[in-house]
Amino acid sequence: MASSTVAHQEMDANHKARRNNSSLAHQENKNMEEVAATKIQASFRGYQVRKQLKTKNGGTEAISQGRVGRRKNSGKLRSSDVSAVSKNTSAKKNSDIEERSATKIQAGVRGFLVRRRFKKDKTNTPESS
Repeated sequence: MASSTVAHQEMDANHKARRNNSSLAHQENKNMEEVAATKIQASFRGYQVRKQLKTKNGGTEAISQGRVGRRKNSGKLRSSDVSAVSKNTSAKKNSDIEERSATKIQAGVRGFLVRRRFKKDKTNTPESS
């Protein structure tokens, strides 16, 4: 009788552990969905702002010069605005450099693969004169 009670308690403990694990997995999945939804919303809001700026006169110029968030009547920039613009500019420059570097690497690899394939085809194909 005592072993039956112990076995029953173990089964209850295992069931509770599985339920807790399932609950944790569900919570983590829900958190991931919330993070994904937040990213999508932020991207869409950014898209809307860029679209509105493009329709206004000089909108694309304002974006490229980093004047997006300025107020019309503000005579001076706050230091936080300047640092944010400089960080964005430097991040954009780094991104551009990385993109160009990746393109060069890809071009080099593609060229190498084409030359290797051409050389292999040339040696495998008997020339008919």
